[in-house]
Amino acid sequence: MAVKKVVKKKSAPKKKVVRKSASKKKVARKSVKRASPRVSKSSGSNVVKPTGRRMNLVTRNLLLFVILGLISWFLSAVSGTMEYQQFFLFLSFILGAIALAFLVSLLVLVFLRVLRKR
Repeated sequence: MAVKKVVKKKSAPKKKVVRKSASKKKVARKSVKRASPRVSKSSGSNVVKPTGRRMNLVTRNLLLFVILGLISWFLSAVSGTMEYQQFFLFLSFILGAIALAFLVSLLVLVFLRVLRKR
């Protein structure tokens, strides 16, 4: 009896289908220099224009530091121990100095606005 050997042919490995995605090109964006809003383009000098936004910001900060300074001063008068009194009094002086700086900047902006309208 002759036995026939069945030899299976090795099939070639299946090729994976790879789809090419869209080319990944990096698009270089142009950098645009933005002009500062406080520099006047018509004149060559750097003049600060008192806009309403700056006035609102300075006014809001002035009121905030005045209120915080008053609260701190009130707490220094009410507190019982000497350490708390000194701490709150020192804090009220610091907050008052910051409020004074905002007051000066507000006056400067008002003065610039008056001169600009002339």
